[in-house]
Amino acid sequence: MLFWVKKTEIVALNEKGQVTIPARIRKNKGLRRGMRVALIEIGERIELVAMPEDPIQGLVGLGKKLPSIEEIEAEADIE
Repeated sequence: MLFWVKKTEIVALNEKGQVTIPARIRKNKGLRRGMRVALIEIGERIELVAMPEDPIQGLVGLGKKLPSIEEIEAEADIE
């Protein structure tokens, strides 16, 4: 398992192509009605990323959240 994956939730698309983000995740990530999210295609995956209300503030500390090269290489050696 990848080091940044905490829990997987399976959801279903409705007839309009919409999904409901489970309440546990909405609460944990501070998602509220009307917030904007980005859908990012990465190969065969789709990532949903909450957009900050203040895009500039959303960039503050971004580098601290990213794994180091050593962590990525260690994870690759495990799999």
